[in-house]
Amino acid sequence: MTAIEVLAQQTYDAHEWTNKLVDGIPFELWKKTPDTISSNISWQIGHLIISEHYHAILVTVGFKDAIMKTIPMREYGKLYSYDTTPAESVNAIEPGVLREQLTYMQEQVLETIRSFPEEDLEHKVEQPIKMKHPVAVTKFEAISWNIKHTMWHCGQIATLKRMLHGGYDFGLPKKEIR
Repeated sequence: MTAIEVLAQQTYDAHEWTNKLVDGIPFELWKKTPDTISSNISWQIGHLIISEHYHAILVTVGFKDAIMKTIPMREYGKLYSYDTTPAESVNAIEPGVLREQLTYMQEQVLETIRSFPEEDLEHKVEQPIKMKHPVAVTKFEAISWNIKHTMWHCGQIATLKRMLHGGYDFGLPKKEIR
């Protein structure tokens, strides 16, 4: 496998885990913020939309007009960036819209990675906006970080799911309690 194929497969896997968890939570629970964790599913999904765009697209290939026409990324940046709180954005975008846009962004990310020239992976990240990438120097590092960051939020979503709507059973057989 090439490095691009590995990055694409790992990205696909991170998306699959996220989607399994998210799709198991009814929309009516997306805005609930449990007392023990100051987050909710709506914020997590909005955050994944902007972060996947930033880490896997913006700093690797720059702006894509189709994305900017489909999702109001500047508005979402104000609602779902790392320095916002879920309470500020909880009623901003309906869960169904966020879910559709997450699917769209995931498709755009995979399309970008799969069409990325292997020889460009070691090039420095693009700087189309003023914000310097927090961890990546190269485009490979940015895409790799996107996978890690997505799985980090997948863990937060799993915690929220457990609190709001029961955990994910992973298809494991239930143990008999004696």
